[in-house]
Amino acid sequence: MKRKKIIAFIIFILLLLFCSEAQNPPSFYPLQGFNIGITGQAQFIQKSSFIALSGTDPAPKGRWTFGWEAGIEFSYHFAKYFGVAIGINYGTVLSYKRDIYLSIVPDMIGGWKEVSRYDPALTHKYENEFFFPIKLEFHYPLRKDLFFIAEVGIKVKGIFNRLTYGKDGKGIYASGMGYISWPPNTPGEYEDIRYYNDYGRRDMSKIYCDLFLGIGLYYKLPYGDLLRFTTGVNMSFHNIIEGYYRYHLTESYGTFAVKNDFIYTQLAYIHTFNFQKAKRYLKKQEYSFSSKKERRKKIIELLDVW
Repeated sequence: MKRKKIIAFIIFILLLLFCSEAQNPPSFYPLQGFNIGITGQAQFIQKSSFIALSGTDPAPKGRWTFGWEAGIEFSYHFAKYFGVAIGINYGTVLSYKRDIYLSIVPDMIGGWKEVSRYDPALTHKYENEFFFPIKLEFHYPLRKDLFFIAEVGIKVKGIFNRLTYGKDGKGIYASGMGYISWPPNTPGEYEDIRYYNDYGRRDMSKIYCDLFLGIGLYYKLPYGDLLRFTTGVNMSFHNIIEGYYRYHLTESYGTFAVKNDFIYTQLAYIHTFNFQKAKRYLKKQEYSFSSKKERRKKIIELLDVW
C-alpha cells in the first residue's frame, strides 16, 4: 500500500512537470546559441608616416584614407552576457596617400620657378585581402529590443599570402613624379626630369594579427533577428610597408612607413533562428490558427518571452 502511494506521488509530480513545460514556452532570448550574420564596415585609416633624414626639402605629408570590409560571421553565445565569433572577411589591408612638397616647378620657358607648397600625389596605394576576425563579445539588455555591446578581438591576416608566396615573398611598392621641361628656342625638344620617388617593401611571408576594440548596440527586429551597429579602433602591431623617399633635384631623402591603424563603423545583420524555433514550438504544442497572419502574430509575441 505504501509503495503504491509513493508511485502515485511520483506520477503526480511528473505530470505537474510536463504540464508546466507545456504551458511555459522556452526562452527566446536573441543572444543565445548559434547565430550567423553578414557584416559591412567603413574604415578611416590613419595617415602614413614620413621622416626626413637629409636635404632642404621637408618630408611628404601622409593623409588619412578610407577602406572597407565585408564578410560572414559565425557566433556562439555561451552565456547570457557573453559570446564568441569568428568571421571570413574581404577588404582593405593597407592604404596610403601623401602630399609631396614642391620646391620648384618648370616655368614652361626653359627655366624654373619657386612655389614651395604641398600637392597631393596622383597615386593612391591600396590592397585588399581575405582575413579572419576572431572576437569575444559582451552584451547587456537595455530593454526588450535593445542591447549594449562591447567587443575585443584580433584579425588574423596574411594566411593566403603565405600560401601563395612562401617564406621569401616580398611585395614591392614604388611610385614617382617628374616634369617635362622644354629648353628655349629648341622646337620639338624636351627633357624628362625626375623629381620625386618612393620605394617600399612588404614581407608577404608573415602571418600577423591586428587588435580591435569596439562598442555599440544590438536592435532586435520584430521577427527575432538583430541589427548591430558598432564603432571602434583597429591597431596594428607592426609596419606593413617600410621604405624610403627621395627628392632628386635637391638630394633630399628620408624614410616612410605604413600601418593599418584605423577607426571603423560597422553594420551587421544577424540571423538568430528564433523565428523558426518559435514556429516549431507552436507546431509541437498543436496550436491552431485561423490564418497565417494570426500565427505570425503569435510567433512575434513569443519572441519577446525571455
